[in-house]
Amino acid sequence: MEVLMNLDHATFHVEKTKTLKLKEVNFKIKPNIKEQKRLFRTPLYKLTIIVEVNNQVYEFVGYNLNHELISQLEKDPSRFLVGAEPPFLSGTNWPDSGISEVVMANNVPLDSLIITDGNNVIATIYNDEIPILINWFKNLIN
Repeated sequence: MEVLMNLDHATFHVEKTKTLKLKEVNFKIKPNIKEQKRLFRTPLYKLTIIVEVNNQVYEFVGYNLNHELISQLEKDPSRFLVGAEPPFLSGTNWPDSGISEVVMANNVPLDSLIITDGNNVIATIYNDEIPILINWFKNLIN
């Protein structure tokens, strides 16, 4: 199911979305989003997800938040990954990668998500918080 909305409506919706406050991390969205028009398909809306941890701000810039990404998070959070370069919002099941080394070195629960700079765990999103994050993402695109 593809959601259609114009850029003004989408921006207004994002501005009205409340910050998600979890145990270690707060998620916000920048109030401005970018629309990528496509000739034969519906436009994509690129959001900037802002993560605040211990008074530090990390941005996941221009990320396509869509039903496919949310579905991936629902089905297998351990293989979830956002970010082409650090910081990453990541699941814990990435064998033979730097992320698995960070997970082991920091004793991260294997059913969690982490935000990592590639060397350290910046924050942990615990398993009981993942459904809350999923619902927050869903609210953004509906």
